[in-house]
Amino acid sequence: MLTSSEIKQIKSLKDKASRHEQQKFVVEGEKMVTELAHSAFNIIAVYATDEWIGQANNEILSLLNEKLIQVKTKELERISSLKQPNGVLALVAMRQQQETEIKFNDIILAFDDISDPGNLGSIIRIADWFGIKQIVCSSTSVDLYNSKTIQATMGSIFRVNVFYTDVEKWISANKQNATFMLPCLMASLFILSLRKNLLFWFSEMNQEVYRIQFSN
Repeated sequence: MLTSSEIKQIKSLKDKASRHEQQKFVVEGEKMVTELAHSAFNIIAVYATDEWIGQANNEILSLLNEKLIQVKTKELERISSLKQPNGVLALVAMRQQQETEIKFNDIILAFDDISDPGNLGSIIRIADWFGIKQIVCSSTSVDLYNSKTIQATMGSIFRVNVFYTDVEKWISANKQNATFMLPCLMASLFILSLRKNLLFWFSEMNQEVYRIQFSN
């Protein structure tokens, strides 16, 4: 059974400031929790109903192991952000992504001012589908750990590294790694992205997409 304090704490994570203060976020749904269980993210706790536990496969139950906490459906409804909770909710520790971890020998997508959480989630999902594992967002972009962003990724959040920084300053600071920079058509993005050592910068301010080639 969840205590009032636990319920209050989990519900507070709907707010960005609370999430970042506590360095925790929420993942909901069977598919998302299954993806989470196979990832390198640190799971703090998993709250699940009797029904979900009874239907879950043994591999997932084994991976979740001591993190699994049985709750009633009504309790899950109180802590969920979904209109119709589907049996399981996980409390997860945020990952600390540093600029210094960005790899210039691989493809990078960079975006200015993404304001819609669903859009960011879709971008992460599409990047994952194309095998792109690095995304750089401007500091003013929507929060990666917004519940709508997480749901829209459909699990890709656990496979794609997302960094936040001042994109223009970051690109300027790494000019020594760039061999050329030119505007490109969005339609050609994923044809061009078959090559490594590339950064695609989506600049809302300039209404253009820039292709930047990095040297090894």
